[in-house]
Amino acid sequence: MPEPVEYGVKMLKRELIQKIENKSAVIAIVGMGYVGLPLMLRFSEVGYRVIGIDIDASKVEQLNRGESYIQHIRPEAIHAALASGFAATTDFAQACSADARLIVDTHGVYLDPAANAVKA
Repeated sequence: MPEPVEYGVKMLKRELIQKIENKSAVIAIVGMGYVGLPLMLRFSEVGYRVIGIDIDASKVEQLNRGESYIQHIRPEAIHAALASGFAATTDFAQACSADARLIVDTHGVYLDPAANAVKA
């Protein structure tokens, strides 16, 4: 018979996989910048409810109004995510309610749009 802790971990893993497969998993993405925002949109497009977390209150307010602060992301995409359950917040404790948490940190990285490449 498996150890209780091992059994519990296997149960949690199985539950998470099931939530991912049936799209009931809630995804928290910390960092709503050039990487986090498109990532949020993709998760939302394929059917997941997403919590977007950022320290910048103005970004959070813009997202919750359906506005985009990234030139190549149209407001319609933000509106669609909001209609699918997306919400942005500065409250990092909201990540606790998510089934999966992604932290996106691209500080010190230069994005060269002309070359369509990331340079360190």
